[in-house]
Amino acid sequence: MPLRAPRTRPDGRVVGVDAARGVALLGMFATHVFPVFGQDGSPTAATVIAAGRAVSTFVLVAGVSVAFLAGSRVGGRGAAAAGLVVRAVLIGLLGLLFGFVAPLNGVDGILPFYGVFFLLAVPLLWLGPRALAAVTAVAFLLGPVALVATAGLPRAATDPTLLTLVQDPGGLLLQLFVTGEYPAIVYVGYLAAGLAIGRLDLSSRRVGWALVGGGLVLAAGSRIVSWILLYPLGGLAELTAMVPAGDASSAEVAQRLLWEAYPMPTWWYLALPTPHGHTPVDLAHTLGCAMALLGALLLLTRVDAVRRLLSPLAAAGELSLTLYCAHLVVLASGVLSDEPVLLLVSMIVGALAAALAWRRTFGRGPLETLVSVPASAARRAVGGRRRAHGAPAAKPTRRPDPARMAAIGLVVVLFGLSVAVVLGTSDRDGGAEPADEVETFAEAEDQTDPPTLAPLPPDETEDVESGQADQDDRGGDAQQDEEVEPPP
Repeated sequence: MPLRAPRTRPDGRVVGVDAARGVALLGMFATHVFPVFGQDGSPTAATVIAAGRAVSTFVLVAGVSVAFLAGSRVGGRGAAAAGLVVRAVLIGLLGLLFGFVAPLNGVDGILPFYGVFFLLAVPLLWLGPRALAAVTAVAFLLGPVALVATAGLPRAATDPTLLTLVQDPGGLLLQLFVTGEYPAIVYVGYLAAGLAIGRLDLSSRRVGWALVGGGLVLAAGSRIVSWILLYPLGGLAELTAMVPAGDASSAEVAQRLLWEAYPMPTWWYLALPTPHGHTPVDLAHTLGCAMALLGALLLLTRVDAVRRLLSPLAAAGELSLTLYCAHLVVLASGVLSDEPVLLLVSMIVGALAAALAWRRTFGRGPLETLVSVPASAARRAVGGRRRAHGAPAAKPTRRPDPARMAAIGLVVVLFGLSVAVVLGTSDRDGGAEPADEVETFAEAEDQTDPPTLAPLPPDETEDVESGQADQDDRGGDAQQDEEVEPPP
């Protein structure tokens, strides 16, 4: 199907992909501002709408963007792999740096995990859509089993930092792959799915509708399977009986289990649809929602008026790394912490306005540039060796704009000063209070550890290339390069 103008901007960026990333960014804002449960004990609207779905969309879209890089005829997959390795290291180090403010904002940062995701994406570059779909299936089926089997392992109380990298590298690897908030052994499934989708012709209406329809079927079907396992087959009753409830009723315990991750070493846990529960049901549901959202935005942005209307959202998606780090600092500062609605509205309006103004003035975001420039240099270096053996040469890059570089330097300095001020204020005040966390029933009752459940019986432990390549050859590769930046 011929490339449609509403689908891309003149610089080659896919507007629907940027808009999907922007929606995910705003969803994470909401889940970080509001607690899991409200004062009445019911899940908040942010939890019901965005919990689990926002981060899955981020990782899925990151996989789509990686596919754009791998599909380029400039430099080949080897060059794309070199760029991904550099990008992974820089994003991981940035995440470890922002880990120092995690106790102040109460956010489980995803950037260190993103670094691991991109490293895991390197061997996936050479796989076709069917093989990538198989990787997703294995990660979503066996990954949760591994998490249940290792539920008794100690878990870090806070985000990893640069000190963790030096003092406990083994513990850091365990946290990033298994025991952390976004374990790589399951999230690589989202990345592989995004890579498979990115190899398709995203300019096709048929592909867009297939993503919408297939995503909705996957999301609804996983919830139906969960309902059958939890209610007619009695799984929820078994799980409720295992949780120390104290004075809470069985209904209150069940509600907690359905909305707040409480890993337990029992196979019934795998039937829960709990956001961030990392069960097969949760993973399939959130993947389906992310696919449907991406497909819908790809279709909507084919319409000129809608594409212009969504331009602030797409701009926020382009600057997701910068805006994600900025929102971590804002939450750590404690500003408007007593007015969550006003805080969320201010963050959304500020992010959309700042992203749109920056993109129109300078183009690529400041932190995106700091990551993309070294990654692109590594990619060009590998591509240069390929050209020495007869591969086609890449188009020359633009000369740096002094005004843009000065603006980027100013933003980076402001980031550093803001973090320093927040940490300094926390030290003088004796430590800032982290964001509200929802306690488990065991903690709410007597602050004791949850009981250790009996071990499980041993017998129960069981290439289609995209039209994006042509788009990259037209010059979209350099601009699309920063799309793999996470916010999340």
